[in-house]
Amino acid sequence: MSDPTPPLLHDAAFLSALLDALIPAAGRGTPMPGAGAIGIESAVAETIAADAQAGPAIVAALEALRERTPGFASLAAAERAPLIEALATLDPASVRALLRHVYLAYYQHPTVLAALGEPPRPPFPEGFDIEPTDPELLAVLGRRRN
Repeated sequence: MSDPTPPLLHDAAFLSALLDALIPAAGRGTPMPGAGAIGIESAVAETIAADAQAGPAIVAALEALRERTPGFASLAAAERAPLIEALATLDPASVRALLRHVYLAYYQHPTVLAALGEPPRPPFPEGFDIEPTDPELLAVLGRRRN
């Protein structure tokens, strides 16, 4: 069986450069990595390929970017930023859809969670500690139902 993923989504160098352009590393002295530095290229590619609604438009927009700028991956970060801004101006819906996929993969990554001070794991089954609630507040809500 052949791989239905568009070839663009297998271009790790392009995707890594794109991810770093979308979410660059934070300034010096901060632990927030760039999105291209944490190895989420394949996760982002998989979710884009599986997105029947927005995936084809995202791929088309990224193909156009790669065709206009064949050396995108080798450009400096300062040179990539205006290209991403131009893409967002030309095709804002595709860029918003792309960002949704990127943000989900980025903010679930253990390195990013640890940098944010969160445990590097999904919230469940352990859950998060919550403050005890005031039983009187629950009683007010219960009276509203009646």
